[in-house]
Amino acid sequence: MRRSTAVAGALAAGVTILFTGPAAQAAATDVIHPSDFLAAPYSDTRATGHFEVAGTGLHIWTEGATRTDKVAEYVATDTPLARVGEPTLDYTATTGGAPGFQLVVDFDANGTPDGILVGERAYNGDWWLNNEAAQFVKDGAPSHEGGSGSTDHGTLDQWRAAFPTARVDAFGFSLGSGVKGDGVINAIHFAGTRYTFARDVELTGKQQCKNGGWATSTLPVFRNQGECVSSFAKAAER
Repeated sequence: MRRSTAVAGALAAGVTILFTGPAAQAAATDVIHPSDFLAAPYSDTRATGHFEVAGTGLHIWTEGATRTDKVAEYVATDTPLARVGEPTLDYTATTGGAPGFQLVVDFDANGTPDGILVGERAYNGDWWLNNEAAQFVKDGAPSHEGGSGSTDHGTLDQWRAAFPTARVDAFGFSLGSGVKGDGVINAIHFAGTRYTFARDVELTGKQQCKNGGWATSTLPVFRNQGECVSSFAKAAER
């Protein structure tokens, strides 16, 4: 991701779904490329779930409503839960269900993720904990009553109060499994930054490294022009 110093303008046109509250009117901007998505076990896009960059958005869709119909991707971060604000997805639905926002959280700040908080519009600002989460997180959940995505849930402010040192290791989205849907994530709002999407840039020759071209590459990312040129020289020697 390459951070922009510009301030975001108006949100993209379309049906805007806010899962946890109003987005900030002004925010820093950043761009997510597919190469930024974390590998398994974070990534969970299955056989009949798909995504592709469409303009500055991410088109996501599933083919049916089975266990293989799922699109779930995450981006790494290291942000205190206390500072993430109220994350939202700016999503335009074409058909079917909508994705939920996902926060992979290290609740005791020991360097290991302990569970995932899921924010879905159906629960109006209530974030539920995944069933595979650590038992101490389930025990410390703000609420154990019904009416949410799991029996362990609460608002983000309640989760922050319950686990004041918690840190978010990754953030992302999930559509499915078992849900048929099609739409575009126009932007992800997280911790004061509005993230849009772009296709990866992969250079094809050392000449493209010159005149700042090395800095445009996202697959891979180069530290300088010399590293870029060297990568093609080494490839030619093989």
